[in-house]
Amino acid sequence: MSLRLRLTLFAALLVGVVLLLAGLALRQGVARVLQAALDRSLQEALALAQPLVSEEDGHLRLGGEGEVVRELPGDLGLLLYQGGVPVGGLGQAPPVRPAPREGCFAQGEWRFCGQRVEGGFLLAGRPLAGLEGSLAALDRVLLWVGPAAFLLASLLGYLLLGHALAPVHRLTAAARTRAQAATPDPLPLPQARDELRTLAEAFNALLEALAQALERERRFTQDAAHELRTPLTVLLGRLEQAEEENQDPRLAPRLAQARRGAERLLRLAEDLLRLARAESPAGLRREVLDLRAVAREVAEDLEPLFAARGVALEVRLPLEPLWVLGDKAALALAVRNLLDNALKFAPQGRVLLLLRREGERALLAVEDQGPGFPEAALPHLFQRFYQAQEEHRRMGSGLGLALVRAVAQGHGGGVWAENRPEGGARVGFWLPLEGG
Repeated sequence: MSLRLRLTLFAALLVGVVLLLAGLALRQGVARVLQAALDRSLQEALALAQPLVSEEDGHLRLGGEGEVVRELPGDLGLLLYQGGVPVGGLGQAPPVRPAPREGCFAQGEWRFCGQRVEGGFLLAGRPLAGLEGSLAALDRVLLWVGPAAFLLASLLGYLLLGHALAPVHRLTAAARTRAQAATPDPLPLPQARDELRTLAEAFNALLEALAQALERERRFTQDAAHELRTPLTVLLGRLEQAEEENQDPRLAPRLAQARRGAERLLRLAEDLLRLARAESPAGLRREVLDLRAVAREVAEDLEPLFAARGVALEVRLPLEPLWVLGDKAALALAVRNLLDNALKFAPQGRVLLLLRREGERALLAVEDQGPGFPEAALPHLFQRFYQAQEEHRRMGSGLGLALVRAVAQGHGGGVWAENRPEGGARVGFWLPLEGG
């Protein structure tokens, strides 16, 4: 469940609780107001009816004529008590005759107010039907308005949260884009000076620190590889000279083993130097070139090696050129490394070099019919010095695919690796087309 939906549900629940409490409070308040109005009308009726009470021969009576009677409400009922016994009434007769007492009270479906008069007690009562009808109408309004307000608040909350979280989505998209770049640019700062801007500034500071650390590592790798290449070249030359001048058959295997070790070290130093240059922003030259021509040249150079191993190299190139802005030597090295890997780990069958256009991107892939990669190794194949299996360490340094990734990312592209359903592996990279 997305954060936007969770916040919307939380806000909707909060609004629902507030609406419920507000509705209950409103109903209770309206009920009190209506009851107070009813009690005032009963007390006013008592004040008007008090002159109607008279006494004859020791008996109280309640007169029913005059202007005062016309001023009383039509649904009003008056009861006169003497000695606790009703002795007269006026107006609408209540269904029950309550015991006389002072103050206002409810009994049955009526509301009564009582007041002492000389020699007796006077009660005024009115039915509660009007008050209950008003409350029922209010209940119907709340029953419709409450859910409608809840749904409206949920919809508006979802829309407003979408607008509020839009900067978060932009920052997320920008961070994902920059995660694929060799040298990520700073994240765009939101215009509002709020917590999101502070978060973006903190991320930018982190990106700058990481970029500086990566640049120091890149310089160290480049400097170390450059410094190692010269003494290793000299060592390799001396070992070759020693092999030529050696007269002792017992030393020949040891000298050959030492020469092969020096060759591996020299290749490792050269690979590190190429990798450092590919990862450096200034290490790649930019020119408009046809990626199709680069792939064809590399395939033609390596075709004798494939033929010598008995592996068929098939090349599928598009008819139209695929123009990219990049470094020809670096791109050729990336294609060569992909084909070298396929030749190493697919010693039989067929290797396919495929180049095609997909939208505004050029996709180059190499497919083989080898054993493929372990599934757990797929996310790590493009890391430096990573070897999917222990026996692969004898066949390379583990920098080939890392170099492919560095070249692709240096050109604004990316890499991928997967196992083919019919067997074998597919590894490749994509580049943005010039003008795409």
